[in-house]
Amino acid sequence: MADNRKRLVTNFMSLSFQQGITILFPLLIFPYLLRILGISGFGVFTLIQTGIMYFDLLIAFGFGLTATKRIATAKDDVAMQKKIIAGVYFIQLLLFITSLMAILFCSLFIPYLQQNIMLLLLAALYLLGNLLFPDWYFRGIQQMKNCTLVTLISKLISFVLIIVLVRQPTDITNAFFALAAGNVLAGITGFFLLQHKVKFSFKLPEKTFIAALFKESSYVFASIILAPFYSSVNIFILQFFANPLIVGSYSIAQKIYNAATMLTGVVNNSFFPYLSQQYGSSVVEYKKSVQKLLVLIGSAFFILAVVQFFGAALIIQILVGNNTGEDISYAITILRIISFALLFSPFVSFFFQQMIIQGQQKAAIKNILTAVIINLITAVILSYWYGGIGMAVNVCLVTVLICFLNAASVNKKIGLLYVK
Repeated sequence: MADNRKRLVTNFMSLSFQQGITILFPLLIFPYLLRILGISGFGVFTLIQTGIMYFDLLIAFGFGLTATKRIATAKDDVAMQKKIIAGVYFIQLLLFITSLMAILFCSLFIPYLQQNIMLLLLAALYLLGNLLFPDWYFRGIQQMKNCTLVTLISKLISFVLIIVLVRQPTDITNAFFALAAGNVLAGITGFFLLQHKVKFSFKLPEKTFIAALFKESSYVFASIILAPFYSSVNIFILQFFANPLIVGSYSIAQKIYNAATMLTGVVNNSFFPYLSQQYGSSVVEYKKSVQKLLVLIGSAFFILAVVQFFGAALIIQILVGNNTGEDISYAITILRIISFALLFSPFVSFFFQQMIIQGQQKAAIKNILTAVIINLITAVILSYWYGGIGMAVNVCLVTVLICFLNAASVNKKIGLLYVK
């Protein structure tokens, strides 16, 4: 028990630090790139980077959850671990090749992509780094210190290369090279750490195993792709019914809310492998652990919601500053309303991960589809009649909805509320 607690604390600290690096890195390089590349060059950089992130989601294919779960449950079975590793890499390689072919094919017919073909190839190199880096393996064996150290070193290398190589507006290619170089280095290092750990060879598993792995992860991938349609899409809906000031006020509040919800990922990723193992060995102990975590997460986010509600004016003031000359009271009101969503938002992803552990991938997609459809209807109605405030209320309603849908699915599977 003491070893488990020590491992969980270590993973939590490592993931917190890694998340901090991930958040801090863009904050450091984006202002620099904007000043050097100029608005138009930075626009090209951001556009290609944003587009490539969708291919990154495709290549990851939900293995951050499904492969992590399989590795965690096969912790003492090295042969099975090797089988999972080979299967995941094989599927990701096929998805990478497919993505690369799609990028090259589109560049033949779209002049803008054709003009930036070198940037696209460097972006593809960035994807290769993500493919090689087996973060899902290290999460599965609950040794996240490796991931954190490699991430820190790779980001530092990219940062130094950007400062050294990007010196004028025409150096946009160098900017992509710097990001790709750090990422590929991280991928190769992570791959060799994996090889040192399990000493596996690329022996392709049987087709039935690969098919099962692909099918299992496809449901998670679909859920991840669908998720933005009940969150990020709202700002695009709002701009049809509100003026730029209202849209800007809502956008500020949404970014603050999103930053707060990112803390959930650290908790989820820390406990996901441990809970996966528990579910396989003892459902009763698993349910007790989930109940304890619900109290812990609920208490933490209750405090966070209270701080956000009563500190909304100060938070907005710090971010916006004193010299804008614009009224920030509307943004403060929206942020206070969205604070109520913080009481439920951490449980959305937490229960989603429990559904993956319990093999309820189809139910997860059904719940998200329900939330997407309802959100599209209520977002239009509420933003049409009440603008940004209506959209903030909609965020709260949809968050509560998806939270209870996922909670009901988890409870239906294992009777979470009835532990003897």
